[in-house]
Amino acid sequence: MYKIHVVTLIIFTLTGTAYAGAGGGSHSHGDKHWNAPSYTKFWGNPVEQNRRSANKGEMIFQKNCISCHGKSANGDGPLAKTLTPKPTNLRMMSGMHADGDFAWKIYNGRGSMPAWKEILKQEDIWHLVNYIQSLSKKTKLAIIKIPHAHDDKKHGH
Repeated sequence: MYKIHVVTLIIFTLTGTAYAGAGGGSHSHGDKHWNAPSYTKFWGNPVEQNRRSANKGEMIFQKNCISCHGKSANGDGPLAKTLTPKPTNLRMMSGMHADGDFAWKIYNGRGSMPAWKEILKQEDIWHLVNYIQSLSKKTKLAIIKIPHAHDDKKHGH
């Protein structure tokens, strides 16, 4: 397991610079959707996805990302109106992309999205990815917790 993580970080470091201008293209989210290179979907996340990591990622997000992506990660931060293309609604994208896709985009940036490779540690980028991926899990958990009118246990049936 350790060897996979080291290789992932080495590939991440080497390819991040070499392919800084790659990406783009269309995707099921619309013609203007930004795609990372296809090989990034195979990158393993070296940071365990757990609440602790997601909390660290949320702190990084609050410090660095809310001005564009908004407090709730809906792409509606105070600077969003001034940017073209508009910041991504990360809550909507959460769970729809591989961890490596998000990591590559954060690492390299594009247009008004800065490249964070010189600002954040690689581990912090992966914590940020874990936070972004947790956004869809929060939504799913909230949906599961909604009581249903036909719930037999609640009505004593």
